[in-house]
Amino acid sequence: MNNVNYPSVSTTLAIGNIELTNRIVFPAWQVNYANTDGTVSDKLTDFYTAIADGGCGLIFTGVASVSSDSIAFDRVMRIDHDGCVPGLTKLFGEISSRGSVPGIQIAHYGRQAARSVTGHDLLAPSAIPCPVMSQRDPEYVVREMTSGEIARVRNDFIEAAVRAERAGAEVVEVHAAHGYLLSEFLSPYSNHRSDDYGGSPRNRARLIIEIIEGIRERCDIAISVRVSGDEFVEGGLSPPDFAEIIPLLEAAGMDMLNVSAGVYESMERIVPPQSLGDMPHVAIAAGLKRFASVPVCAVGSVFSIYDAESIVVEGKADLGAMGRAQVADPGIVKKSLEGREDDVRACTKCNECMFWTTGDPEMYCSVNPKLKR
Repeated sequence: MNNVNYPSVSTTLAIGNIELTNRIVFPAWQVNYANTDGTVSDKLTDFYTAIADGGCGLIFTGVASVSSDSIAFDRVMRIDHDGCVPGLTKLFGEISSRGSVPGIQIAHYGRQAARSVTGHDLLAPSAIPCPVMSQRDPEYVVREMTSGEIARVRNDFIEAAVRAERAGAEVVEVHAAHGYLLSEFLSPYSNHRSDDYGGSPRNRARLIIEIIEGIRERCDIAISVRVSGDEFVEGGLSPPDFAEIIPLLEAAGMDMLNVSAGVYESMERIVPPQSLGDMPHVAIAAGLKRFASVPVCAVGSVFSIYDAESIVVEGKADLGAMGRAQVADPGIVKKSLEGREDDVRACTKCNECMFWTTGDPEMYCSVNPKLKR
């Protein structure tokens, strides 16, 4: 039954072959809570189960690295080998038992990593350094991927999805946003190749398409794709580009489109500061929704269930992702749906939680007592 105060956001929604109990999503977030070998720790489990207890409909765990040469942090989640499966099985089981749908985002960091951390040359569609990371890492080296390396990474993504399904995930999200490897292939800003993986939108989307098709062939799991609907850099992707891209992804088997924004050079768009106001990127999601037939998720400074309700009611997106709001108060969904909005511990938008921009070893929150320093 629909909630009286939030009748749209509290309705069920089908994503592929699974059904969500409501339209609130927790987006994938690098929190650096995993064990040093990339397996699931108790702290990571406690973090996600608190959000599940709080009533969130779909929880994307991650970001989980698909390749051993793309371990960008010391405690990043990994899904590149079978040893990761037992911990993920327990985590997904805990989320599911609380009524939330467990998902996982799988990714390769591409050129937006540090060679001094990964221990490997950074891979990219073209040998174009990331303007941000190349200045931070004295050992920075990026090189253009060979056809063999493309095939290997494609297989890494597919095998990661197979492991995710085996562990109990109901949705797998292919990370093609924020300037990471698949985003680098998709964007003319970072992809200057002249072979089958560069040039036209279809060619630039080819690797993502092949990954989706490979997952669909091997798995019976819902597939989400996260994109930056606007990269906010000259020569980068913008909403009109997706008129051709989205139908290609849907034809390959995409079940959900998750619309974010930005790359490292426009970091303020990945994690919008107070100066951008609330929901600065909903219009981008609405623009991409015009080209989509699958459910679309909007993200970016959605700080209340009231705001998420407006997104769905106005038809700008089918789901609202709330990251910082659920970090500040994992119970925000349940409290709001029960009419206890006054009990919600509000996010102050200080962005202390962005540990990779603050130099902290892991994610902290200035208002959540369990996540304070």
